[in-house]
Amino acid sequence: MTMNRERIRSGKATSPLHRLVNAEPEGKRPGGRLLLMMSIGVMAGVIGALFWITQIPRGALETLPDQAAQATSTTMTPTVAAPAVADAGAMLPSAAGGELSNDFSAGTNVGAGAANLFAQLAPVQQVTLVPPTPTATSTPMPPLASVEAVVAIGGAEVWNGDTGLLAARAPQGALFTATARSEDGLWLYGSLEDGAEGWVAAEQLIVFDGNRLASQAVVIMPITPTPTGSGSAAMPTAQAGSAATEVPVLRPTPVAGEAPLAEVALQDSRLNLRAGPNSSYAVIAKAMPNERFAILGRDATSKWLQLALPDVVGGFGWAAAEFLTTDEVIADLPVVNEVSNAPDYKEQQNVPETKGGQPAPVDAGKPVEPNAQGALYRPAGVPASVNEGSKVVTQNEKPAAVATGLSGKLAIQVSWGGDIYLYDLATAELRLLTGGYDPAISPDGKQVAFTRVGGQHGLYLINVDGSNERLIFSERTQFRSPKWSPDGQYILFERGDEFLNCTLSDPDDPASACLIDREPENATETQQKLARVDVNGNNYQDIPVLPRARVPDWNSAGIVYQSPGGIQMTQDQPGAQTKLVFFNIRKQYELDPDWQPNGGRIIFQRRENDHWEIYSVAADGSGLTALTHPNFTLVEKLPSNVAPAWSPDGNHIVFLSNRQPNQSAGVWGVWVMDADGGNQRRLDIDLPFIYTFVAEQMLDWGR
Repeated sequence: MTMNRERIRSGKATSPLHRLVNAEPEGKRPGGRLLLMMSIGVMAGVIGALFWITQIPRGALETLPDQAAQATSTTMTPTVAAPAVADAGAMLPSAAGGELSNDFSAGTNVGAGAANLFAQLAPVQQVTLVPPTPTATSTPMPPLASVEAVVAIGGAEVWNGDTGLLAARAPQGALFTATARSEDGLWLYGSLEDGAEGWVAAEQLIVFDGNRLASQAVVIMPITPTPTGSGSAAMPTAQAGSAATEVPVLRPTPVAGEAPLAEVALQDSRLNLRAGPNSSYAVIAKAMPNERFAILGRDATSKWLQLALPDVVGGFGWAAAEFLTTDEVIADLPVVNEVSNAPDYKEQQNVPETKGGQPAPVDAGKPVEPNAQGALYRPAGVPASVNEGSKVVTQNEKPAAVATGLSGKLAIQVSWGGDIYLYDLATAELRLLTGGYDPAISPDGKQVAFTRVGGQHGLYLINVDGSNERLIFSERTQFRSPKWSPDGQYILFERGDEFLNCTLSDPDDPASACLIDREPENATETQQKLARVDVNGNNYQDIPVLPRARVPDWNSAGIVYQSPGGIQMTQDQPGAQTKLVFFNIRKQYELDPDWQPNGGRIIFQRRENDHWEIYSVAADGSGLTALTHPNFTLVEKLPSNVAPAWSPDGNHIVFLSNRQPNQSAGVWGVWVMDADGGNQRRLDIDLPFIYTFVAEQMLDWGR
């Protein structure tokens, strides 16, 4: 200590503290304790200031209201001020009694030292303020009272939501004002400019904001109209006492060449073929459903096509393009304007009898009709002597057929209203039984039910040996598709003697679409229904069904039938509710259902573009399965598979197909397959089949 004092006195102070001690008189020098207390005070002040500074940002922001905090910059760097030393009070005097020297003020200021210390201990903090995410509260858009839509390419159909019938057709570009939508958004309700109202499929419209229309809990089930100008069935025949009976004629399928082809799009009615491209021209011929023609040209409006008709005088005729399908662009076809000089079309007559009471020959390949007395006219090539029901037909003296390995009998209809044969699957024996429509074998295998139209029309029964043919019921008209009840006590059938008044879309064309709820009502449309009687023709009772119920089948689980609204199910009970089994609105052609014994799966045929395939589905509408399908070989025309029927044990399915070995379409034959579609093979049955695609019941399988 004495040494230090001596050094200070000698002017050799080496630190500001030495100089501070040396500057004061010896009597006023602070003692060691005082210096210690001062040091502690300074350190306490620095620590307190440091703590206070670090709390400023947090405390200040926590007290801000929400609006102010959101307005604050998201990144904030606090500014740190150098706090004053709590016990300094003023600048310290220099050794000469004045202010502190420059050396001391530059590096030894206590406040500056505290700031430097804070900067080292607490680096600059960045506080990121994230404003609270606001909760999305969408304001619902008010529903629109109406929206305007434009009919898309191909036109649109307007359907009555209550009846399911067609109310109007709208051409491409027509204005449709929609005022409501279905809950699933697939249908829009509204009106056309001409006042026609109803439901239109949304996919047929160009529309915006359609989802803002008020929704309705509706189920739209369109019933496709039959373009026909009379109240008769699809194949009208003369009433009792009249000799005239129409015989449908199928023309040879045109050979594919350079000429494009058109196919009749109608399914259950004929198409008028006219002398010229307008409905004012006379009808010179009629075309059957799915019949195909070579296209020769079009008219200037592209609404009519000129078709090649080899069997008509002049070799051509005209048909409305809307009832034809073709892969060609109609606008690219040549414009032609020839008018045919062919005579007016007349319904064909029954074949007249010759002087010996024997029928005159019938052209080969044409289907046959029973006349008023029930006598049969059969195609050329089938011996006329084979008509007793008991004679074995050896298929034009062919070698004996090979047994199939199956059991039971097949009732086979050769053509629409033509010959009915019985074929024994165990022995391959084929016998001509009778003639009529849609044969059905009784559950015990002893009788066959069938119908006839024209002449002595009605529901018939005949024993399987060809004896005891009898008419059991004829109080209604237009009978088709008889089916036995599971216990064999009743026979279900389709009748076509109810009609709906309607308006032709083209008053000058009897084949134009028949629209409902329009004035004036100038035509009628057939509304097929189902009914049943007992085996004696008594106890008649209607079956609860939808309009245009057709080709039913009956087993222990109930009755299944075809309708324009899909495959339906009902019961033989008054007040029973019909139930939808399966419907695809984009297809709309699920025809000819047949129910597996004991309520199993339901098989039916469905149109697939230009051909037909067989499907199965469960009774609840699930498990749709394609049992037949094309093999996708390079063929000119894909074959069709139609008229399916179950075996009595439910293990096999018999059907008609025009499939050839090269997988192209050709001659029709009888085929059989397992219940799951496997093991498909053709049976050795050689008959002149003519299938006209009107859901005729060509086959039935009994015990």
